[in-house]
Amino acid sequence: MADLKKRSLGSTTRSQSQANLKVNQEQTTNKIGSAKTQRKLLYTWDEIPDWQKDNEHIIGGYVRETNSFQECLRSLLYLHNESVNIYTHFLPALCFLATCIFDKFAVKRFDTTTWIDYMVIDIFFFGAFACLVLSSTFHCFKSHSSSVAVFGNKLDYLGIVILIVCSMISVLYYGFYDSKKLFCLFCLITLSFGISCAIVSLGETFRAREWRPYRAGLFVAFGLSGVLPVLGGLVNYGFHETWTRIQLKWVILEGVLYIFGAFLYGVRFPERLAPGAFDFVGHSHQIFHVLVVVAALCHLVGLMNTYELVHTNLLAKSI
Repeated sequence: MADLKKRSLGSTTRSQSQANLKVNQEQTTNKIGSAKTQRKLLYTWDEIPDWQKDNEHIIGGYVRETNSFQECLRSLLYLHNESVNIYTHFLPALCFLATCIFDKFAVKRFDTTTWIDYMVIDIFFFGAFACLVLSSTFHCFKSHSSSVAVFGNKLDYLGIVILIVCSMISVLYYGFYDSKKLFCLFCLITLSFGISCAIVSLGETFRAREWRPYRAGLFVAFGLSGVLPVLGGLVNYGFHETWTRIQLKWVILEGVLYIFGAFLYGVRFPERLAPGAFDFVGHSHQIFHVLVVVAALCHLVGLMNTYELVHTNLLAKSI
């Protein structure tokens, strides 16, 4: 009887041990599964669908197709290979928007300052905001699906066109303040280039990867169209006055930054030298984003300088 009781007790103990082992295994499996899910927030180049493949030198850090706007927004909370692209444009976009809204506090006021001055300066602020917010929105939601990525990419390029047009119109207004015919002429040229660029950018044909260098070249050409007002200024005002009127040093620096950024983006530098090393920080698209913001700030400095020049010289002398 005692032996039977011992065997029964031993059997119960083994059963409890097996049950505990099973529970522990399930808990371990759940933990591993949870960790696996977290790891799979990000995927490699080989694990994403073909439509998401854009830069073969970026090996990992991808948010795979979500088909969910909520999941795209959730990706803002962790680091992936688009995070820097998103925030380097989204945060400056908020700054430009705030400056536009509170322009009367941000822009120095003169006795001759009117609502037209605020409107012209706000045109630039709006252009910068539109460009940066469209860019950051595209990079946030591009992992949603192929159709959303295509639409977002078109808006991204449209934002660049808007920024260039608004930047040029604002500085042309003050550079040719006392020559409205030249101002209207160069505005017409700028708008013509802008509309043409927008049409090409929104066209389906130019969205393909192989067209990237040509798209970049097109926008560089659009930027270089800014040489025409400079030539007009040289003919009408001479070198020294044109240099001051248009704040040429800032315009040149702005152009150099845009061109340099587009060049790096087109040739995939530096990630082509060390694939995988710049997946999260430092690849060409991120550098291009930063240079776009710096170029916009350069334009802002030049715009403020030429605005002050008009109100402290041309208009002050007419009072």
